[in-house]
Amino acid sequence: MEKLYEALIESVPPEVRIRTAIRGRWQAYAEIEDSGGLASLLIPGKIPYAESRVHEAWTGRPLRDLAALIRGGEEEQSRALGCAAVNAWFNARDRMAAAGTALYPPESEEGHVFRTMEPECAGKTVATVGHFHGGEALRGMKELWIFEKEPKPGDYPEEAEETMLPRADIVIITGMALTNGTMPRLLELCAGKRVALSGPSVPMTPILFDYGVTDLFGTLVWDIPGCRRAVLEGGQKATWPFMGKAALRL
Repeated sequence: MEKLYEALIESVPPEVRIRTAIRGRWQAYAEIEDSGGLASLLIPGKIPYAESRVHEAWTGRPLRDLAALIRGGEEEQSRALGCAAVNAWFNARDRMAAAGTALYPPESEEGHVFRTMEPECAGKTVATVGHFHGGEALRGMKELWIFEKEPKPGDYPEEAEETMLPRADIVIITGMALTNGTMPRLLELCAGKRVALSGPSVPMTPILFDYGVTDLFGTLVWDIPGCRRAVLEGGQKATWPFMGKAALRL
């Protein structure tokens, strides 16, 4: 499963260059000529950075080099910057359309993971790794197990994933598992199940289907200048009006 990261990195063409790379207050952002990619930062205690930072040293360098940081590195939040670079390549309108991805504009109500997967969840035990808006409203499911690094009342701690995830029928995993390094193990625990990845950190590429994923729910930066500006100004929700939803399913 560790080969997952290498497969993503190596699929980024070496000739593609970075226009800008930003560590925002809540999100990492990377931009190339025809697209932008986002990834959620790991924010302990939900306290964002005081200000955004443009990584000027990355401007003009190969996107693949930045994408390689998804493996991890010495710099804080390097995995998130690497994931944003991966998404700048894969989460581009033309490339997603060529892969058969369904694209929905920012104002659309379609493309939401729970709205789309509700029929499959009926009568099933559903596990989510991370909190997702709307999961509790799923109709007809047998049970909902929520796993969190910082559990709220009613959540299960991440340590319980080892014994409980193999017993779930459907698992929905936050894309942030790519940036905290837990994705390979989670996919091992979910082998043979219906597994969806959801969130702005998700690379919309069929490569992930080779590693046990069955459903991808991510984002498309619909308005590149608007999204860049929103990340620079520091808002998390401020980027939402500039992001469309995207869905790709086996």
